[in-house]
Amino acid sequence: MKTKGSIKKIITLMCFTALLAGCGNEISDAENIPVAVTTTTSGTTTASAQKETAPMKETTSETTTTTTSTTTTTTTTTTTTAATTTPKPTTTTPKPTSSAAKITQAPVAEVTDCVFFVDTYEQQTVLKWDAVNGADGYEVAMKRSASSAWETLADVNALNHTITGIGLDRNYVFTVRPYKISDGEKEFSFKTRECAFPYMTQKNGCTYVDGILIVNKTYSIPAGFAKGLSADTQAAFTKMQSDCYAQTKLGLWICSGFRSNSYQNSLYWGYVNQRGQAAADTFSARAGHSEHESGYAIDINDASDRFNSTAQAKWLAENAWKYGFILRYPNGKDSVTGYKYEGWHYRYVGLEKAKRLYESGLTVEEYYGLTSFYS
Repeated sequence: MKTKGSIKKIITLMCFTALLAGCGNEISDAENIPVAVTTTTSGTTTASAQKETAPMKETTSETTTTTTSTTTTTTTTTTTTAATTTPKPTTTTPKPTSSAAKITQAPVAEVTDCVFFVDTYEQQTVLKWDAVNGADGYEVAMKRSASSAWETLADVNALNHTITGIGLDRNYVFTVRPYKISDGEKEFSFKTRECAFPYMTQKNGCTYVDGILIVNKTYSIPAGFAKGLSADTQAAFTKMQSDCYAQTKLGLWICSGFRSNSYQNSLYWGYVNQRGQAAADTFSARAGHSEHESGYAIDINDASDRFNSTAQAKWLAENAWKYGFILRYPNGKDSVTGYKYEGWHYRYVGLEKAKRLYESGLTVEEYYGLTSFYS
């Protein structure tokens, strides 16, 4: 495994540990603005939340940060189906902006808090959020550093916004602020939500970080989350299976894919009865904590230590990332992942994130500063 970026990822973990205690708290101070601080360093991303001591306002002052000359294009297209409006994504290449629009910080009962995702890629950053009841629109803004001026990137009706041209080697602060129009002015709700790790988002009992569904000993998913292996996971495996055989004549197959919550529960307690709970917890997940229940995990060929020394295991370790898979429980990472080495267990996370994780030489827990232990 490559180890590039290890020191930087340790810093990520330290920052996250200090911040996580404040996650999820609600505040009602009108002078606090929910902001997501996304820190990106050589291909890795961390985040923290900050409270602003004054309401965010449009500014006519110039930003001192040097930026590449780019243009800003925001497109909002509305498609109506069965009385439901689903706006298409908007895209922005940020540059310093100014506006004379009047913004009023006022209590608007109909507009509630806005919890949003920040999903990072090499060429773009995508912000996504759920519809906020009573909102007439959403203002997306960014700071290039904690001390720089706000740049209003977009004023949209869409529920997502794509930002291009900022890369993965700088620190940025994002916020999404729902508002209601009253007498021609924007009014923002007093009620906001603060989260110490803004691109860690809980939704419907699940936890997402940087767009990845997290399932480990700390983070669980509800029973019935998935009904089978996801289409993307199956398609990626089929392609990998075909290429592996074409290149090496080695066969790959899925020996264990999707598992229901009830099946995982039976499997786990069977191991507990055989070997004791302490031993079982080193190689089998408790129900609700198994990646197999997500539809994104597969065991390949032989789910036993025999597989770890095979030619197939070696090929997968070197090539699976090219198809969007990561080796989820690498050798020597037991204390981090919570499980012993499993050379057969692969998790689908998509092409770009698999490449980043593979090149970092880090596990999901190390890369994003996460824990994995039962409470």
